[in-house]
Amino acid sequence: MRQLIKTFKVAFQAINKNRSRSLLTVLGIIIGVAAVIMTISAGEGANKQVQDQISGLGTNLLMIYTKTEHRAGSHVRMGKPINKKDFDMLRKNSVWISKLSPLLVAVAQVIGPNGYKSAAIYGVSDEYFDILSRDLLAGDFFEEDEVKTARKVCVIGKTIREELFADLDPIGREIRVDKIPFKVVGLLKEEGQGAMGQDQDDIILAPYTTIQNRLYGHRRGYDIIMASALNENSITDAKIEATELLRESHKIREGEENDFEITTQVELQEITGNITGILTILLGAIASISLLVGGIGIMNIMLVSVTERTREIGTRLAIGARESDILTQFLIEAVVLSLAGGIFGVILGVIGNQIIYKLTNFYIPTALYSIMIGFGFSALVGIAFGYFPARKAAKLNPIDALRYE
Repeated sequence: MRQLIKTFKVAFQAINKNRSRSLLTVLGIIIGVAAVIMTISAGEGANKQVQDQISGLGTNLLMIYTKTEHRAGSHVRMGKPINKKDFDMLRKNSVWISKLSPLLVAVAQVIGPNGYKSAAIYGVSDEYFDILSRDLLAGDFFEEDEVKTARKVCVIGKTIREELFADLDPIGREIRVDKIPFKVVGLLKEEGQGAMGQDQDDIILAPYTTIQNRLYGHRRGYDIIMASALNENSITDAKIEATELLRESHKIREGEENDFEITTQVELQEITGNITGILTILLGAIASISLLVGGIGIMNIMLVSVTERTREIGTRLAIGARESDILTQFLIEAVVLSLAGGIFGVILGVIGNQIIYKLTNFYIPTALYSIMIGFGFSALVGIAFGYFPARKAAKLNPIDALRYE
């Protein structure tokens, strides 16, 4: 134990003798550890934000859409489009589904009293607002009768109001969507950025019948059917039931694959969780490259140190020091440099997360495992890149070392 303490003392003296060089060497490890912590924590923050937003939609959401296949850089439809026949089949026969809404999406030029822009307009039913838990800031939702009669009414988000109406009250006023006048009957509460980074307030919602007849040229199919199960415990039953009803509607025989997809909210959370998890690993792996660069710096400085202290090493070997003593001394020097960088890197990473949060309001939780990975990796780098110089020092011939100039 006494010998080990003495070895640590000698190591610290050697590091302190070349402070500037040691500091520059440690800097690579500091930056590497901080980068690993910040990137992993950013990935965790993004995953949490996405999961929270998906959870905010409720726990009983189902999305029904036509199966597609990725070919030559584009999505190719593999089956019949989801249409009114499917919608009516689900509405009339479903036991486990409580609410249904078709969803059609059109991009159009929209003109308001104070401006114009290209925007997405969504055709939905009156039940859509309950399915996705959208609330109003002012006005009213459109009613079932307005959907049935294809009335030209709409509900808009905050971004649309700001860009097309400025300071005017939009309720009761008109906007023109591809020259078709729509009366604004409601203003949605602000939702902010969506799970995929989209602006959830840059939205216009109108009866799907109106969009289908006026903008889609009597197109028969729907992009998606949104549905909600009776409760979160019946979402599996709702999916099984919807699958059976749609197979019947599409006349799919036993043994044949479905030409449609049904994704539940639980599955959506798993998919997005897997995606953000992979991105976090990739970002952490990229950031760890800087740790390897720092390790190369440690190896370089230790090799220089061995060369500079060749006579010292020869003297110690000549008076009885063992190879293991020399190996331990130089290995401890490398590990001390690396761990010092790890400690300061952890501090810098935690502070960096807080700075990003203050500047961007993007919450980045400092994951404990990211600190353990960063700090543990820094220690591993010290051992791995410090071993070769330490072994070189230990293998020096005492006579040759004493003659070294």
